[in-house]
Amino acid sequence: MKTSTTAVAHDHERDYGALLDAARRSFERVTEGETRLFLTDAKDLFATYLSNIPLAERQVHNCSACRRFVDTYGGVVVIAEDGLTWPVMWDPEGVPDFYADAFRALQKAVKRARVISTFLTKAATWGQPQTGEWVHLAVTPPTVLVYREGALSAGQAMAASRESCKTVLRALGDFKAPMLDQALRLFEGEHLARSEKFVGPTRWLRDLQDRPKGRAGENLVWRAIGSAPEGYCHPRSSVIGPLLEDIEAGMAFEDVKRRFDAKLGPLQYQRPQAAPTAGNLKAAEDLFERLGLAPALERRFARFDELELLWRPEVSEASKGKGVFGHITPKDMEPGPAMSVPAARMTWDKFSRIVLPNARDLRLMVPARGAFIALTSAAHASAPAILKWDDAHHSGERNPVAWYVYPGGSGADQWGLKAAWTRVTGATLFPNQWGPKPQSFLADGVILVLEGAVDSHTSSGNALFPECLKAELHGVRAVVEAYSKRATLSAREPGACGYDLRRGHASCRLSALVKGVWDEYQIDRWD
Repeated sequence: MKTSTTAVAHDHERDYGALLDAARRSFERVTEGETRLFLTDAKDLFATYLSNIPLAERQVHNCSACRRFVDTYGGVVVIAEDGLTWPVMWDPEGVPDFYADAFRALQKAVKRARVISTFLTKAATWGQPQTGEWVHLAVTPPTVLVYREGALSAGQAMAASRESCKTVLRALGDFKAPMLDQALRLFEGEHLARSEKFVGPTRWLRDLQDRPKGRAGENLVWRAIGSAPEGYCHPRSSVIGPLLEDIEAGMAFEDVKRRFDAKLGPLQYQRPQAAPTAGNLKAAEDLFERLGLAPALERRFARFDELELLWRPEVSEASKGKGVFGHITPKDMEPGPAMSVPAARMTWDKFSRIVLPNARDLRLMVPARGAFIALTSAAHASAPAILKWDDAHHSGERNPVAWYVYPGGSGADQWGLKAAWTRVTGATLFPNQWGPKPQSFLADGVILVLEGAVDSHTSSGNALFPECLKAELHGVRAVVEAYSKRATLSAREPGACGYDLRRGHASCRLSALVKGVWDEYQIDRWD
């Protein structure tokens, strides 16, 4: 058997070049498609590396640049779906025989080590590829693995992940599977206020209860933390914790619902109840200056052409209002002479699948008072991301669109509308659901954009709510809230305002033109 002390035919320049290539290939192969890496407590890796190189060659390999690389990045791993870890650097496949023992020993040591944190670094190159005429171990990570510092540095964010792990493990010990099953029953049945917001984090915690025991199960907790949306890792400090405690205490449903719903009041939930302190103002000023976020505070009403539509009317050329006869409605757009039938009662889910794809036109019977909604956007096209879902680093496209409604609804006249049939110019999901990675935990539903609708109130602020802000702004949310209350929205004109059909309160009366016939539908719930 060949060991590190066995003589191996060795051409240093050839073998060392192959070693560098093998390390890079290993890194690229193992990290392909990964968005999160993890750090282990593997110790003395450079010593392991040297001890598995023939004694006569150790001094020439005792390089400070390579030592820093191995010590900093050598213990980094990915975590597979089964909870097993895989070192990102030390796959011995393709490594010259001279270094094979070293790579096998390093891989074994790192696989045996325990995960202690997510791994984050803002370095665009890991290691020092060359000093003078000497080349060293180094890799170039894909952009998705380069940490973009915000309110927290990479080191602070890693420390926060360690605290999150402690918090999640504590919650898993306190909140047992039957408690979480009962909470899911209430949320999935939409028995509690804003149930759709809490299905995700509750299901996330419940799934972790089924993790395997031992090291693999511990690794799966880390894997879940690495990709968890904001708020998932702190169930005790959210409204879910008190709910689970009420369930465990055996409270009646009516009491559980009353206590939970009281915490979800739109003017209280995640809304600071006191003015920011002088220290908080100073911290906000420093943070916004450092991150260049000030332009993102200015907001305006969104335009229709900025929306990601799932439906819009099919308009014939003759109905576009052009030419001398543009004012005449074509025959297929007029209500047909078909038999009058009562409105069909159905869910929005069924309507969106059966009727909407075939509808050439759509009308909403506007109520005198209802769930009217406005879509907003960044006033400056170059404004940095400030919303949770507006992150080009992950999605590839910017999405600065948000929304606001009035608690308890608002009057149609406030929006320039009348209680009558009004044309729907488009249907869109809530902005947090746009793109390839929808985030339905915040709002799950559809907005019907209405012709001529715009909010006439000018004293409602600019609708930058703490609930929608990126996690790094959590510490200064009271300052942003105070700013938002005093700011105004620009570009106030009809375009992207309409009616809110959200899971939990999807109710409206619609008329759809299908195959030349208008039929009415009473939407009574989501699904």
